[in-house]
Amino acid sequence: MKKNPFVIFILSICIICLLLGVATVAPQKVKPDNDANSAKLDKIIAQTNNKIAIISIDGVISSEPSNNIFEDESPSAMALNAIVRASKDESIKGVIIEINSPGGTVGMSQKIYNAVLQLRKNKPVIALMDDVAASGGYYIASAADRIVCLPGTMTGSIGVIMSTMDLHRLLNEKLSIQENVIKSGKFKDMGSSTRPMTNEERNMLQDMVNDSYEQFVDAIKVGRVERKDDYGVKIEPLNYDKLRSIADGRIFTGRQALENGLVDSTGGIDVAKEMMQLMVSKKFGLSPKVNLEYDTNYAKSSNFLKIFGVKSNANPFDAMLPQSMKYARKPLYLWE
Repeated sequence: MKKNPFVIFILSICIICLLLGVATVAPQKVKPDNDANSAKLDKIIAQTNNKIAIISIDGVISSEPSNNIFEDESPSAMALNAIVRASKDESIKGVIIEINSPGGTVGMSQKIYNAVLQLRKNKPVIALMDDVAASGGYYIASAADRIVCLPGTMTGSIGVIMSTMDLHRLLNEKLSIQENVIKSGKFKDMGSSTRPMTNEERNMLQDMVNDSYEQFVDAIKVGRVERKDDYGVKIEPLNYDKLRSIADGRIFTGRQALENGLVDSTGGIDVAKEMMQLMVSKKFGLSPKVNLEYDTNYAKSSNFLKIFGVKSNANPFDAMLPQSMKYARKPLYLWE
């Protein structure tokens, strides 16, 4: 039978490929890594596991949902979640919390404060103040190991405010509008804007504000007056008597805050990074020159909305009202 040259050629190619395949998968002697490659690998691993998360807290601190369709939680809640996540993330060796806020609700301020205090047990935390870090903004900052602010930062405003609006004369006398209230107890509509506040009600609300205030002062006492660490980084002492004397709602510039022991240093992100470098090396026994990677996108953000011009559906009349009136009948850690 006559052999087909084409078939012979194809078979030859297949045999050659088969032999090459066997040669490729055959065991080969692996050369040990030299010192240079090993050092390079160690450096890559070190970079991967030595991250510093930068988490921002912007605007009024509140648990109110976001006003845009792309986010279903408040910016404060997103920051809180990021802080909790950083506490559990082994690749994160420290956290810088950038604060630009006049404060906000008592509850959310306390949630974030507690999360920062918990984080501080395991990793160094630095609060970096921007334009404003007052009232609830300072409340949160006081939970950090160190506070850095700009010389012109507006901070302080240690205190509590609660606002109600009395509209009963306008409604009753001018507009002839009368509200009918059916309630289970005489204090159920305490703080209502449709009737005058009684002295008994005012005293009760004042007691509640005073209690919230004492919680504020106690939080700063725990965070700053009683803090102890061996980071070897500059610390500005604050004693309790001094704290009580300035915790009357007054506002400070960053430089004044430093003089009064409310912050540890003035400066910007570079100062915060220098501090973090020393604190991380001390905490984890690393070289003072260890390479730290700063992650500015650790927390979920709405930069997408800004880039593409997506705006929230916030009520335009909100800008006309004081912040305290938007949260009427709530005690607030808020500077106005």
